[in-house]
Amino acid sequence: MSSFFTTPASQRKRKRTDERTGKPSKRRDVERSTDRRIKNSEKPQPVRDTERDESISGSETEDEIDPAEVEESEATSEEDETAAERRVRLAQRYLDRIKGEADEVGFDAEDLDRDIIAKRLREDVDEAKGRQFRLIANTLDFENPDHVNFRADTQSTTAVAVCKPYLYTTSKDKTLIKWQILPPNRRHEVNGTLRNGHVGKRKPKQIAYVKGVKVRASAPQQHGHTGAILSVAASPDGKYVATGGADKKLIIWSAEDLRPLKTFFSHRDAVTGLDFAPAQSNQSGFGTQLFSASMDRSIKTYSLAGEDSIAYVETLFGHQDHVVGVSAMMVDQCVSVGARDRSARLWRVVDETQLKFLGDSSRHDEYQTGSLDCVAALPPQHFVTGSDSGAINLWSMHKKKALFTVQTAHGVDNLPPLEDVTSEADPKVIEELKKYDRRRPQPRAITALVALPGTDIVLSGSWDGWIRIWKLSDDKRSLVSLGVIGKPSGEPRVNDIANGEIDVLHNGNERGPIQGVVNALAAFERRKEIVDEFGGKKQGECQGLCVVAGTGKEMRLGRWMKSPNGRNGAVVFEIPLKSDISS
Repeated sequence: MSSFFTTPASQRKRKRTDERTGKPSKRRDVERSTDRRIKNSEKPQPVRDTERDESISGSETEDEIDPAEVEESEATSEEDETAAERRVRLAQRYLDRIKGEADEVGFDAEDLDRDIIAKRLREDVDEAKGRQFRLIANTLDFENPDHVNFRADTQSTTAVAVCKPYLYTTSKDKTLIKWQILPPNRRHEVNGTLRNGHVGKRKPKQIAYVKGVKVRASAPQQHGHTGAILSVAASPDGKYVATGGADKKLIIWSAEDLRPLKTFFSHRDAVTGLDFAPAQSNQSGFGTQLFSASMDRSIKTYSLAGEDSIAYVETLFGHQDHVVGVSAMMVDQCVSVGARDRSARLWRVVDETQLKFLGDSSRHDEYQTGSLDCVAALPPQHFVTGSDSGAINLWSMHKKKALFTVQTAHGVDNLPPLEDVTSEADPKVIEELKKYDRRRPQPRAITALVALPGTDIVLSGSWDGWIRIWKLSDDKRSLVSLGVIGKPSGEPRVNDIANGEIDVLHNGNERGPIQGVVNALAAFERRKEIVDEFGGKKQGECQGLCVVAGTGKEMRLGRWMKSPNGRNGAVVFEIPLKSDISS
């Protein structure tokens, strides 16, 4: 006997009680909706809706309307009046009406001041974060700068840092010096000749000097470097100076008198790079943020909220070789280069993420990249790197491949004659050896890079004695050469680099005005300080550029390249505006 539970599932479907098997036709639905509207229209309107309609219609009739004005506004044009004249007449009438309303009602001055202040603050924040891109490269006269050499009795300068008007230099003999950069002399014309004044008297003034361990008997801990100082950074607020050395120490100093505040032993190898986060990106109450790079393949962050609140925060790992350079993009974000792992990495500390950019050369390049040695950030999305092959790369955080590459940016060194490097004395043997000579000119490595955030200027240095200027394009996708700084007036004009070809001046062993290897670069704008209508101070237009180059007889991280005629010290270039020359 079969039942509902023993019947197969295919046979126990329940039948519909409604005989209707499908949806009603569209016409039937339309007819029903039409009948419903007809029935609703036969119902009387509510009293409240009628009263509302009467009140609305009554409000239109209560307003007084000038018939002449209506007739004039509805007229398309008056006699002998063109369309343009009619638009001007109507615009004038509109302005008169607005002015009359303002005279009757008035305006709130407090709201107006608040809007102006908010606009100014937005402009300052945009400029600090790189959203405001100021084109100043074409306004500067790089060919006729004032320059002055200065030095102390030290070894090769390894790093420089600027917090205007002060400059900090370090050297291989464990020396840290604080200088004051004096403002440049105004250019003036005498008997039709442009004079620069007594430039030699505008040398930076030495303020403080520290060498080695600064012994204090009453101090519980003796601070100071016991090895070569390789890196230095100055905080944007002008309170702190940080130095890192080959002795694995990172020391925080008071910028006022170079008084040591705290020494960190957190790195396990030499500290090769230091940089502070930009001033505008630091959150109030959290202090200044410091990034440090080391040969132990790590990057560390520190917080400097006060002399009693200097603390280590976090360590970042990822590089496979020595980290030789670091540059801060903004708070909790920096970019670093890892030497022979040929990679640049963008770190986001809060997100605990990193972006890897591989700087390998193409097989079509004449010189292959062996190491990435320099990096400079261009907030908020770009940065520039320099390699030992003489190449300068422009990167964007949204693309893993370099946006633009300049090969052998500082040219190459010609090879010495074979007679000078071989032990053979027989001329016939030397001529035979020349047939098998496979040597190539040596590219000049990029030893220093600096960029001015918010502007279109990038500067690079090498051991050829020149500082080369690069202009960032308007779309931030390429670099254009603007020549060199400090070119003597008697030499021919330096041609721009096109398609990787170097001009004749830089293809030989011609030397520039800088004697020695450029181990470090620092730059800042000289801007006029203006006081707005609310009493606040704000940076005005650009009045020039100050560039500082740290030089030495030896390279910062090695001794394989030496300059016998080099000088241990620094050079300051004051670059004026082109308008100053023409005026």
